[in-house]
Amino acid sequence: MAFTYSDALVLDRDRVRFAIGDTPPSAGPKPDDGNFTDAELAGLLDLEGSWQRAVAGAFEALSAMWAKHVTFIAGTGMQSNQSDIANSYRTSAKEWRDKYGYGKEPSAGSEPVMRADGYSDDIDNVTSEYL
Repeated sequence: MAFTYSDALVLDRDRVRFAIGDTPPSAGPKPDDGNFTDAELAGLLDLEGSWQRAVAGAFEALSAMWAKHVTFIAGTGMQSNQSDIANSYRTSAKEWRDKYGYGKEPSAGSEPVMRADGYSDDIDNVTSEYL
């Protein structure tokens, strides 16, 4: 799993890494100190359609990764509140989403699915034109 980064920030992948703090190899933002792989970031860039929205997607992924880690308190009074980390990433994701929006729009030819059965809320009488 490749990790590449250039501080020239020419590539969108590098811009995403810089924005989320995923620049030092083997000291990344994931709970295990891992970095996003180049393939993961390429996937996010493809799904989101811009590097700015990919940043939001990466923050959302990091929030989910950190959210599954519990808060613990050791007997010495030492405390680690890892849910604060998840919340911080969630807040960052929201800020980026508010500014840049969500992923790609549906492609041309994509149609919303319309339900036409006995449980449909949007159709009064189901006719053969919907079946």
